[in-house]
Amino acid sequence: MTNTTSQFEQPAPVWTHPEPNSSFSLSNLRIGNVSIGFPAVQAALSGYSNGSMRIIARRLGASYTLAEVMIDRFVLDLKNRQRTKHHLHVTDEEHPVGGQLMGADPATFGPAAQTLVAAGFDVIDINFGCPVKTAVGGCRGGYHLSQPPVALEIVERVRESVPSHIPVTLKMRRGLDDSEQSRERFFQILDGAFARGVAAITVHGRTVEQKYVGPSNWDFLREVKRHAGGKTILGSGDLFTAQSCLDMLRRTGVDGVSVARGAIGNPWIFSQVRTLAEGLPLPVPDLAEQRRVLEMQFELCLQFTGESSACSTMRTFGIKFARMHPESDSVRNAFAQSRTQAEWRQVLNTWYAMP
Repeated sequence: MTNTTSQFEQPAPVWTHPEPNSSFSLSNLRIGNVSIGFPAVQAALSGYSNGSMRIIARRLGASYTLAEVMIDRFVLDLKNRQRTKHHLHVTDEEHPVGGQLMGADPATFGPAAQTLVAAGFDVIDINFGCPVKTAVGGCRGGYHLSQPPVALEIVERVRESVPSHIPVTLKMRRGLDDSEQSRERFFQILDGAFARGVAAITVHGRTVEQKYVGPSNWDFLREVKRHAGGKTILGSGDLFTAQSCLDMLRRTGVDGVSVARGAIGNPWIFSQVRTLAEGLPLPVPDLAEQRRVLEMQFELCLQFTGESSACSTMRTFGIKFARMHPESDSVRNAFAQSRTQAEWRQVLNTWYAMP
């Protein structure tokens, strides 16, 4: 399931040197019995958070990552073929890593969750937040926020289907829309999910109706965390810089932040937020570092898929990485026109030439 490029547009990174955050202390994050550590994690990203992106994020400071969302029927129908087997491939260096499920029929969630556990995922995440038209129209993702009984049946079936040591988590938006009815349904699902054994819930501060337009409501995240008390809440929405991650943690009191679009083309955001939390100046990746990571991710893609698929994937990622380049428009166009590994590497040789 792949979202269109426009749905993942985000502001270009703004490199600033904010005031030191040394007075702000952070607690390590846990999800059930899984120790996560630093409370900044990478969200599931349709069309992006494949194995190569997850490994890069881990190597650059993410304490936990989630695979791109998979539809339950897709998981159950997967065969061990070269073209598709990478969807269920988990490497040793990724742990802890979560697998995210989305679907319409409660009956298929349990078996799909069992498949993800057998593949090696440490956490099973249920998507009740996707706002994409095809998902909502197919009674999946954010649509479930309109039907708490069905949503909670899904939670119950997944929790009963996987071993007790495997945490089950949720991803939610703050409702279908801004109506009081949507608000009531949100808290009905939130409370019911925790009562059924969910270990943590990630809340995005936008409604399903908003999609990716308008600001994320961090005041709502603060309200949710106060309501949840000692239960684990992660926040999401408008996390495009390391400073914004710390700001959300400070302002809302959530237990962790889940970085989504802000991590596409900027995997350094995870090491940056760690550095800022220590009260140190913001580290900015120079062109040599950008090239190093681009090459590393290409090699990882080649390990998971064939050259043609790797080129397609890294063309998409290259376009996103280009936002950090001083000549961003030219580099973006160059990546967009590359079709082979040789052409892609020529972009690096031209625009990321070593001194």
